[in-house]
Amino acid sequence: MSLVSELVAAVGREHVEELDAGNWRVTPGSAAEVAEVIRRAGALKAAVHPIGTGGRPQRARPDAAGAGGGAAAVDRLRVFLSTRRLDQVLELDETSLMVHVQAGLTGLALERILAPRGLSIGDYPPVVLTSSIGGIIAVRTPGKSSARHGFFEDAVVGVSAVLADGRSVHTRVAPRRSTGPDLARALMGSEGTIGFITSAVLRIHQKPEARLVAAYTLPSIDAAVSAVYLALREEAAPSGLRIYDAAEAFEHFDGLVLPPQQALLCAGTAGPTDLAACDRDLITSAVLAEGGQPTDTALAELWWRRTHAGEPTPALAPNLQVMATPSKLRAVYRAVVTELATQGGSARAHISRFDADGAVVFFTLIHGSGDPDAAIVGAAERAAEAAGGWLLGARATKLDPYLRALREAIDPHRIMNPGTLA
Repeated sequence: MSLVSELVAAVGREHVEELDAGNWRVTPGSAAEVAEVIRRAGALKAAVHPIGTGGRPQRARPDAAGAGGGAAAVDRLRVFLSTRRLDQVLELDETSLMVHVQAGLTGLALERILAPRGLSIGDYPPVVLTSSIGGIIAVRTPGKSSARHGFFEDAVVGVSAVLADGRSVHTRVAPRRSTGPDLARALMGSEGTIGFITSAVLRIHQKPEARLVAAYTLPSIDAAVSAVYLALREEAAPSGLRIYDAAEAFEHFDGLVLPPQQALLCAGTAGPTDLAACDRDLITSAVLAEGGQPTDTALAELWWRRTHAGEPTPALAPNLQVMATPSKLRAVYRAVVTELATQGGSARAHISRFDADGAVVFFTLIHGSGDPDAAIVGAAERAAEAAGGWLLGARATKLDPYLRALREAIDPHRIMNPGTLA
């Protein structure tokens, strides 16, 4: 049988769409159909690429393994597997505060289901929650984190996935006292190369009783970063934190004028009223210790509306995002600003996505009358890396030989998302 005949037999003709010659989008309606599609595609050595709930997929990169696992790069039949129809809540346990959801349900859709019950996924950036649950889990980046709730993968209690040969695996939902390897951790961040995630069990939270915001000015970016980490070391658990340099504050807060070296820190806290107030007071104490002071709360209210409630931000979108550990954040900021000045341009920035491991610096690079060219962006990237930063999406590669060995064992024909990771 041809590939299209196999796909139609698995999910029905109405759920198989030809994108162009040799490329098909398939939309299964259950985990069993996912397994059947992957089994049938694998038997014909067709590649399977997860595409979540989005529109037309990007063209896949050729993979070195080729259809037969050889060394030459060979293009091949490709199946783009969508989770659009996998959008159901399978079980909600309000006592254990866990929810079992299919991979195609978006974070925002899940929030809408949980909200009437006084529940929430947690204080994650709304832009993250526009993605499907499967996509959020499969692609691990620092953006999927909350100072209050940690990284999104920390909320994952169990995962169901389909392997390259069509076998289904279900990581056990058990107390942490249960021992043994955690396959869920291998699947998270694997970008569909180890298995296609079909559902997940997530830890959820009670909706906070109170939500408080505050704004502060500090003498410098360095002082603002120090204040944030002083508060976090004191075990403050804010629902959101963001530092703006003076140039970025001007753009984001409708012409707010700060002295050139100053920084603006906006903070949000949530939870039982007394606990939210305690977290806010810890942040205030840390700001005062670093020479800062509280300022107009209306700034923090505007920040929260624009970052968490959907109100549009007038500023240009960042064009360089850099991760850094707490000790490297200041150096990364200075390195990029200095490099752009050397190139005859300018850089402004805000810092957010804070946790104990570090944060993300979002730069807006400007040169001449608009965006800088690739050479200037490249120079800024090199300056950031030389200062100890990691470009957003970069990953450690030292473990790639082990990842390749794992993939060779479970997917020798490179069926699952070839051309991705090692």
